[in-house]
Amino acid sequence: MKNLTNSQFLELLSRKNIRIHSKDERLQISAPTGAIDTQLHTELVRRKSDLLTLLERTESSAQPLSARPKDGQRIPQTPAQQGLWLIEHHEPGNVAYNIPEAFLINTHVELIALQEAVNQLLARHEVLRTSFHEDDGDLFQSVSAEARADVGYTDLSFLPEANRDQILRKLIRDHSRQPFDLQRPPLARFHLFRLGEQKHVLFLNIHHIISDRKSVDIIREELVAFYQETASNESANLPELSVQFADYAIWMTKQMDGKAIEKQILYWKRKLAGVPPFLELPHRHGYPKKRTSWGATLPVTIPVSLRDLLNKVATDENATPFMTYLAVLALLLYLYSGSEDFCIGSPITDRRHVTTERMVGLFFNMLTFRCQLTQEYSFREILRRVRETALEAYDNSDVPFQKLVRALKPDRRFQRSPIFQVTFGFESHPHTRIDLLQIHTEPGTARYDLTLNLEENRDGISGSFEYCTDLFDESDIAKLAQGLAIAHEAAREPDQSISEVISRSCVQGKQVASTISPSHQ
Repeated sequence: MKNLTNSQFLELLSRKNIRIHSKDERLQISAPTGAIDTQLHTELVRRKSDLLTLLERTESSAQPLSARPKDGQRIPQTPAQQGLWLIEHHEPGNVAYNIPEAFLINTHVELIALQEAVNQLLARHEVLRTSFHEDDGDLFQSVSAEARADVGYTDLSFLPEANRDQILRKLIRDHSRQPFDLQRPPLARFHLFRLGEQKHVLFLNIHHIISDRKSVDIIREELVAFYQETASNESANLPELSVQFADYAIWMTKQMDGKAIEKQILYWKRKLAGVPPFLELPHRHGYPKKRTSWGATLPVTIPVSLRDLLNKVATDENATPFMTYLAVLALLLYLYSGSEDFCIGSPITDRRHVTTERMVGLFFNMLTFRCQLTQEYSFREILRRVRETALEAYDNSDVPFQKLVRALKPDRRFQRSPIFQVTFGFESHPHTRIDLLQIHTEPGTARYDLTLNLEENRDGISGSFEYCTDLFDESDIAKLAQGLAIAHEAAREPDQSISEVISRSCVQGKQVASTISPSHQ
């Protein structure tokens, strides 16, 4: 951590959902509970002066983000929104970019008060009243003065508990798979399931074109505040929004014409030169001419023994947890496919301006990490290379992925994602609220061929493989996950080559192969 540049350190904080900004020459920090450990706190204190200088210089040099004049000017779509619009244009009814979330509420809920809270939420955030359009090739978004999201209601309290839970899961999946018409707002739906007098589930389905994970947290928190205001006359006491997402979209469009962006595009052209266009994973089924968005998930758990071994190597190499588990995924993909050169994509937040902190909207970009490895590399060498690649990617993360695709001009004749087909997500200490506890939803979709999502919490690290069912069966992904046993041995002997680790594992046989297995929950 000490070897990171200040800009790279800021990126590390961003990946941990830690936000910092300067105010009155003081460093302001907001972070999820438990995200700042002793080591990170020490580093923040050590870098305080440098970070203040960097933040003040960045904020003063950037064009100000301010409210747009209400003169009827056309609001552009951001590059990320353009990508989602084009997906919907080519695949109408695609539900892979729905974001379904369900929250358990262990108390009585007044439907009328909840509806009023939703009304206030839509009035507060313009993006929840926004639609998307195309006019002669020009992609733009339009904010409606009014839009209403009627809260649906289903009473399941009369059902036996066993049947009730099964029916609830089915209904949530059905609601998750309802497509949105991007030209008709609102692109968010709310539904309340009553399980008992003091037990409800609130279901939210929102399209990714107006939301990211942070936005879901904001919606959840503000719904609680507005509900309490309506039900118990408590003031919501929410900070005023001086700007809206439409203002950000206009501001971001202006940032795309600078020399810094062109310089970063040149970096990516050099970095990705010669990379194979696709990662050829072993498919149970042939790659279809037209890939659907249907998918499934296979839960996995990283045992404490592997986590501790990885932490030790990561500390030695000054690597973050994200870099470390990205290296593990790179090793798994190499073992599974035999490919020595491929790319992995990963989402990165783009809430760099302090005024976007309480804003609902799509603030993310996809970063590309090129992985080059052979069986003669040790795990330590793989991690070092992944770390170096990640640091370079962070320094060149301003280029929107859609702009990068246009610059690289990959072959788009195939029904496959350009540049990368496998993605990785890692979340440290996810934010939770007691009053609205997030519960698992599985819509049965897959945005990419394969995705590994991991989550670090107090109990360890767990997550799931999300995979396209056009390509893979569960047994295929289970076989991939069993490669974590090799990762365990590689982390135990981080200076031995992967070929030596594989040979040793083959000798030990089933004992090693069963060290780690998918967790069926």
